[in-house]
Amino acid sequence: MKVYTVVLVLMFSLVTNILCGQYTPMIEEGKFWIYLHHFDSDHPVPVTGHAITFQGDTTVNMITYKKVYKYNLKGHHDCPFPPCFEFDLPYQAAEKYLVSLIREDTVQKKVYNLPLLFFESFCDTNEYLLFDFSLDIGDTLNDCIYNFIGAGNDLPQSGIVDSIKLTAKFGKLRNTIYTYGYPLWAYLPVHDKVLLLEGVGLENYGIPHDPLSFLVDYCEGSMDPCLLILSNATIKSKNQVTVFPNPANELCQISMEPEEIKSLKLYTVTGVLKEECKKCNTIDLSNVEGGFYFLEILSERGERSVKPVVKENE
Repeated sequence: MKVYTVVLVLMFSLVTNILCGQYTPMIEEGKFWIYLHHFDSDHPVPVTGHAITFQGDTTVNMITYKKVYKYNLKGHHDCPFPPCFEFDLPYQAAEKYLVSLIREDTVQKKVYNLPLLFFESFCDTNEYLLFDFSLDIGDTLNDCIYNFIGAGNDLPQSGIVDSIKLTAKFGKLRNTIYTYGYPLWAYLPVHDKVLLLEGVGLENYGIPHDPLSFLVDYCEGSMDPCLLILSNATIKSKNQVTVFPNPANELCQISMEPEEIKSLKLYTVTGVLKEECKKCNTIDLSNVEGGFYFLEILSERGERSVKPVVKENE
């Protein structure tokens, strides 16, 4: 009996060590992070909901990134004194936005984010280290997450890796970094445990982008476990915008129905304005280098659309 027990202990230890040595990638298509967005820190009531996911690749400065999309999700305020947002179930997408580009070094166990011009970043406007899962006990978190969780504040254990162990979260065992900080969405007056999960991100924020957006659901493999409906009909904007040809060598034609175009502006992914024109429906790409750009289309009524544009290498 003693021998049997020892064998079980040894087998469990071996399996645990094997699992701990494996890295669980984060940047994979088919993953969905579902969030409730709250009014503000003094009134922590939900006002909207959205999903974050990855779809498609692009290349910037010879580096390949995944595209990060935000889907606004439909819901209702079924209470006498709104806001009190609740999701319509199953989750249903309303609008779709490209919010950033993201890449992962699975050897170094690091995730990098490149924010886009039109969406404010909580950390930097250039590419920055979002997650570092290569840390060991006693190491300090990377600056971006350190600041996001409110580490420091004269608490020596805040933002320092306290332990690393396997934790059962979101349907599987995950290598998890344990530290301490302040959950920013509620501005709690005392510090608390903060978990960083391989493959997911922060336990309560997933991929952090706003301290008032709180993770309420997560699924991977497909949209089915989250009961998320993404149909082409649900993500069209009020103005139907067409950009052609795309990719292009010189001129891109833009149509916006049913409105007229007030202005066009062409930006690099880092926010540098390259071309602009008013009261026009074409943008000239002949003077810009080959690569990935964003075209801002402003209608006469002040509604804005942003479309990706690719200039072909000559």
